[in-house]
Amino acid sequence: MLPARSISKPTLASATACCVWNRFSLLPHVVIYIGERLCHTSGNGIEGGALFGELVTAYLFLAGVGAGGVAAASVADLLFVREPFGADVVPDFAEKRPAERLVAGVLALSCGALALGAGCLAADLGRIDRVLSLFTAPPVTLMNLGAWAVALLTALAAALALARFLYVPWLRRCAMVVVEIVACGLAVVVAVYAGLLLQTLSGVRLWSSPWVPALFALSAASCGCALLMAGALFVEGDGSVRKAVRSAARVDVVVIVAEAVAAAGLLAFALGSDHAGVRASATSLMHGPAALPWWAAFVACGLAAALAVEVGCLVRGHGRSRSAAKAVAKAYPAAALALAAALVLVGALGLRAAVVEAGAQRPLELQEAEAPASVPSENEEAAGLRSAPSAEKSGGEGSATEREDVTLWSN
Repeated sequence: MLPARSISKPTLASATACCVWNRFSLLPHVVIYIGERLCHTSGNGIEGGALFGELVTAYLFLAGVGAGGVAAASVADLLFVREPFGADVVPDFAEKRPAERLVAGVLALSCGALALGAGCLAADLGRIDRVLSLFTAPPVTLMNLGAWAVALLTALAAALALARFLYVPWLRRCAMVVVEIVACGLAVVVAVYAGLLLQTLSGVRLWSSPWVPALFALSAASCGCALLMAGALFVEGDGSVRKAVRSAARVDVVVIVAEAVAAAGLLAFALGSDHAGVRASATSLMHGPAALPWWAAFVACGLAAALAVEVGCLVRGHGRSRSAAKAVAKAYPAAALALAAALVLVGALGLRAAVVEAGAQRPLELQEAEAPASVPSENEEAAGLRSAPSAEKSGGEGSATEREDVTLWSN
């Protein structure tokens, strides 16, 4: 009996990429550990003042990574790869072109990220009836639309990936183009939805800033470019792969610059606000619990370091012949690609952890809304109509200075 053919052909470049990627893949775990120690969150329980637990942060991060990956892979196929389907498809996945295997791998990884993010959402909800209510509740809310968008995008990503791993002779290229365009639209919805969802929580003034959904959408786009660059480490570099990597690096440089502008806008909004809750959020971002994920993970790793690595690769590859077989391999070594991808992902995680933690100033937000109700008018004082404080009625329960044990989806 002949030995089974392996799915992919091992090469020296792929072996080197595996070693480099394993080294840098430890960075996200370090950031998660540090963030948990600083925020002192434990699921839905609240120890040190964080309004949401790490499951919410993980959901926001994985949804952004998955959406960005689906969009990046679909755009790469539409512009550079143009994989054939139907009778022209290669039955053996190992014999497909490297660019086709790159797109398939990024789609599969993005589908896994979306599914894992949905699992974090279900775990944070805690009960199956709450999960079902996201899809069956009569009122149409942003939460319902977002849940449907995540579910549909996960299904489309799985379909796009399976269509490349399996031999489907009756499938046509035109149908796949339509599915990829729809997937790109859903990816944009999912990327923006997380920031818009935080905006709907009127009790947190920081999240009402339009810079929050802009940052989340730009971060998702940067993560998609990072997945495309990381996936190129495990395939041979043909012309389509080189074009995809070069374009992903260039687009990511522009996206990172836009992220820096949006981050500066959010900081300016927080530092220039007279609202007590926003001032507390600014303090948290500058030198409080949210400072480490914001400055170390997001600004230093996700913006400054990632931009330096990618600009260095672009400058190194400037002037090289595009037809040279090893042009991009020399300009984008395996270590640089792995480092840039890891830095972008660490920055995306740090951004979401910092924004969630900095916005968890719920008592300060409620004090402003409750203050007018607790101040009696002169007529009420004269008539002796001033009511006792609510804290005295309930024995101190329900005080505005106490945080409630809530989640993002509790009502």
